[in-house]
Amino acid sequence: MPLVGGGGAPNVAGSNPSGIGTSINYIGNHAYAYSGVIASSGTLTAYLQFTTGNGYIVAEIQPVYVGQGTNNIQYIVKLDGQIINSTEVTSSRDYTPFDTMKIIIPAYTKVEVLVDNVSGGTEDAAVVLTGEVYY
Repeated sequence: MPLVGGGGAPNVAGSNPSGIGTSINYIGNHAYAYSGVIASSGTLTAYLQFTTGNGYIVAEIQPVYVGQGTNNIQYIVKLDGQIINSTEVTSSRDYTPFDTMKIIIPAYTKVEVLVDNVSGGTEDAAVVLTGEVYY
């Protein structure tokens, strides 16, 4: 019997493949996650948190500074509880794209992208992860 929605690995039929949240989404051999806009407020918060499947992912993580202020926002990437990368964005007023963090995520790995407003204020931020899956 064919899979509902045309199949594919993994099958996204019945889900929201363009949705936001803390989990990862797969379409064919592509993977992505959009945290959506969240107010960073001086507390380390998981904007993305998921466990990968049976393929490894060559990924880029894009920090997004949505607010109009000058707060310092830190982005921390953890794989299986270990910090593997971190960057701090200092202002949205630069009007330039912030450098992406390029990483390889092994299969069956717990991924966390944590965000903290280290200035102590409140500022809107987001995280975008895109990548290609290899089986």
